[in-house]
Amino acid sequence: MTVWDEVRDLIERGGLDALATRMVELDDAERREVARELPGYLRPERREAGSFEPWRRRGGRGEHLRVAGAGSLGGAAAVATWLNRREFTVFEWERPGDTDALIKVISAREAGWRADLVSRLVLRIRTATSPGLPLVLALLRGTGVTLPEHDPLVLGWLATPPGAGGLRRDPLLDVLLPRIFEAQGVGRALREERSDPPGAGSWLGALAVLSGEGRVSREMLVNGCVSRFLRGGDATDLRFFVRLHELLEPAHAEVEARARDYLRLLPAAPGPVAELALRHLRRLDRLDPADVTEALEGLLFRAEAGLVRTGLTWLDQTLRRSPERADELAPALASAFGHEAYAVRERAARLAVKHAAHLTPLGAETLRAALGALPPDLGRLLAGAVGGEAEHEREPEVFTPPPLTPPDPVGAFPDPPGTVAELVGADRSHDWQEAERWLAGFVRFAAEDREALRAALAGSLQGAHDLYWCENWYVPHEWFAAIAAELVSPGADPGPAVRRVPEAGEGWISGRVMTGPGGGDGGMSFGDLVTGARYYVMCILTGGDEGGGSAWHRAPEEIRPDRLPLEHDVSVPHRFVLRRCAEVLAALKAGTLPPVLLATPTGATGHLDPAAFLTRLETVEAAGAEPLPADFQQALLRLPGTADPEVVARAGRLTSEAGRRAARWLAEGPVEPETRVRWTFFENEKSYHADEREPPPGAHLSPVPRVRIDPTGLPLVDELLGEVRHHHWGEHGRYMTWWPAVLPSHRDVIAARCLPHVLRSWDRPGVHAEYAEALAACDGPVGEPTALLLAFFLVQADPVHGVRLVLRMAARGDLPADALGRQLALLTGQTWVKLPHAVAGLGQAAAQGAHREVWQVIRAALPHVLPGPGKRPRPGALDLVALGAEVARWAGARGEIAGLVPPSRRSSEFGRRCRRLHDYLVRP
Repeated sequence: MTVWDEVRDLIERGGLDALATRMVELDDAERREVARELPGYLRPERREAGSFEPWRRRGGRGEHLRVAGAGSLGGAAAVATWLNRREFTVFEWERPGDTDALIKVISAREAGWRADLVSRLVLRIRTATSPGLPLVLALLRGTGVTLPEHDPLVLGWLATPPGAGGLRRDPLLDVLLPRIFEAQGVGRALREERSDPPGAGSWLGALAVLSGEGRVSREMLVNGCVSRFLRGGDATDLRFFVRLHELLEPAHAEVEARARDYLRLLPAAPGPVAELALRHLRRLDRLDPADVTEALEGLLFRAEAGLVRTGLTWLDQTLRRSPERADELAPALASAFGHEAYAVRERAARLAVKHAAHLTPLGAETLRAALGALPPDLGRLLAGAVGGEAEHEREPEVFTPPPLTPPDPVGAFPDPPGTVAELVGADRSHDWQEAERWLAGFVRFAAEDREALRAALAGSLQGAHDLYWCENWYVPHEWFAAIAAELVSPGADPGPAVRRVPEAGEGWISGRVMTGPGGGDGGMSFGDLVTGARYYVMCILTGGDEGGGSAWHRAPEEIRPDRLPLEHDVSVPHRFVLRRCAEVLAALKAGTLPPVLLATPTGATGHLDPAAFLTRLETVEAAGAEPLPADFQQALLRLPGTADPEVVARAGRLTSEAGRRAARWLAEGPVEPETRVRWTFFENEKSYHADEREPPPGAHLSPVPRVRIDPTGLPLVDELLGEVRHHHWGEHGRYMTWWPAVLPSHRDVIAARCLPHVLRSWDRPGVHAEYAEALAACDGPVGEPTALLLAFFLVQADPVHGVRLVLRMAARGDLPADALGRQLALLTGQTWVKLPHAVAGLGQAAAQGAHREVWQVIRAALPHVLPGPGKRPRPGALDLVALGAEVARWAGARGEIAGLVPPSRRSSEFGRRCRRLHDYLVRP
């Protein structure tokens, strides 16, 4: 047996440790023999394994081959390439199993070769989760070679939080720790680090312990943090270094030695870094006055109100100690006059008045030149101390919004196909109007000229037999294909597949077991299907002999005589659409198809003219046929809210049961369900309603729509107008554009059924603008569900669709303004969406003519947006109050809003805006 035969046998049947031991024992000639044979062995292995997945997935021997190559190939470059071949790659979340064996064979090679290999492997590390990282770190710790500067290596070393004990003994600590302050991505990788408890598996805790022991240089850590601050970055990138710096608690002398660096951070560093620098600088009592002036000039020009207020306090303390420096610090003080926050401007103006007595004419002139940046009330206050004239209060510009433009009248529904040829060429896509036209045309021509329709459809059924392999048909065009196939070849559909569990002794099998006309098992052709052969499909997910699997099947009571999806598989409106298709197919098979469908709309919104409905019902009654149940109930739901007395009287003359039911519906009018939205939260694994129990701090609230109706005796009507189920509806949300046409006079019910999709999750289709626009064109009451749906579009980053919906409904006079205001406040307060986006959308709608309606929305939202006692206003609340003050003038609004004037924070910008709006509303 040759050496290669022996090594190959270990590759194929041996363990990694045995293979590594044998590779270490090889001499140079034997290694060359193995290296010569490996490429030839790899090629058939590669063909066997395939290229779709790494070899370990398909029973390949990638790890054994890596060890054999590392122990036999001559050059370090060749070994590095071999170890990183794509065929041997494992997924990033998996730990390679050959690390110990590779270390064993590599450690047997000479030191220079090992150093060369390690350097090459380091440069091949791409991310902190690269599969080759464990091997590289182990080799680095064992060889002591000089590390190349490679940022992914630093990130990989940091990827596993150490304890202080393990880090203390790590030979890489002294080399890699200084590089964490230079490598890109370290701050973001460690942004969630915490230091409590010290040393408990966190870098912050471990470094605090080691620096206290002297194992790690404290000066190196402090210098590293400050240098990292000076290099720049956003707050997230620097968060770890800020925490490390504060954990080290720099002493007075350490801060004093780095004072110039801290001063450089004040003007432009991210807020947390600037706060840190400012806090430490204020501890120093021997700062150069010029440095203090430079620091204040940079600090008081910043946008962060908290930093500027702290800077103003520092300036005040400086002037109290050294009043003679008032002129020197006047430019810095004047820069705060233009700050966005009113509280900052007020504080700066009062400080200027406080220290005005120490100003020379030159310093006073500096402040007078900045008077224009202050609002009139603060300008007058400062002018009284330093002279000059403040700006006068400007009267708000008068703006008259344009009148609202009424929406275009709703058009008529397109006529169904007029000829058989037009029907065959009709588009049976996802458009609900085309689907309704095709279905109506098919039923009509099936009654008038069935043979001509059969001949025309015969050439359009290619591939229709593929439908029969499916247990359920989820989309309308599948039903249309089956309807056409049934007309062309009656009995072509053998019925839905039946899933069953194998009996004892059968074993697990996968595939189709079919029973043909002769009783034998075997393949089934399309011809067999056409003759009506029955078949049974085993739906087993795994084979028995290959182990590790389970069978999936339906219980016998879940087997259905049709192909409709189960109730909980699709939404209620979508299943209703499919039910209408299913009953046409069933009636075609049974020979009970009526001469005309009742529910085909006459209006583009899906509405049905009562007179046209009665004409069709009279036609069905005259033919001695029975209306299809779903078609009849759909027709009732498409009728408008009122009907002419003549139509009601005409309906009373019908004699069939359907006619009498239609007469009662027309006389009494459509039933109106009760709809609402309740915000719920979970606590201790129980669900509670927020309007009945105060949510705990930080609770996540979700909107739950509720729909209730008194039973009508019509099961499908009750189902459509009844409870909203909450489940996953898969991909069938793309048919949500059909829903408004199902209930064109009950748009609030459709809005409630859309709401489970509003706050989108990964497996729900979401709600698109065209769904809501179709609802806005319909009729019926609007309440909280519709309001929440509108609010969803108003809070988008680009609220163009929400603005259009508000304008359209406002022009029609059916905008639910009060409900919209409340739902906007709840949506932006309880979820991740942002109030400023909604304010922007409301402002656009008001400027385009909906100012009265927008004021109603704002008035209803403010009680839910205003902060409670001792609380800060939420983001966007100031913008909403400011917009309210503007829109209230446009609308000529009056009437006090309870709680508008806050009892505290009277000097804040928010309080000032609230008082301004309150004063306008209560003004006679």
